[in-house]
Amino acid sequence: AGKTETTKKVLTYLANVAPDHKAKKSPGEPGMEDKILQSNPLLEALGNAKTLRNNNSSRFGKWMKVGMNNHFLIQGCEIINYLLEKSRVVTQSSMERNYHIFYQ
Repeated sequence: AGKTETTKKVLTYLANVAPDHKAKKSPGEPGMEDKILQSNPLLEALGNAKTLRNNNSSRFGKWMKVGMNNHFLIQGCEIINYLLEKSRVVTQSSMERNYHIFYQ
């Protein structure tokens, strides 16, 4: 349904809303928004699996609390995972797979 892509766009927007977001970053150093986005492949490997309808289906929920300072710069992020489909670890339906991490 596009939730992951929407999250990426929102984080990029929040990073760009800060009036002086470029001045605060050291050259070559990834910004906090980049660090948050870079955590996504790891979370997907641990919590996504192939299903009949989607090769990269999220099998968990993710709540992100983005912390910003008074200048609207992203300072950090707390990612809370919930509702992991634990039964998938033991058994999968026909034509489906376990979590991606088990195949990498």
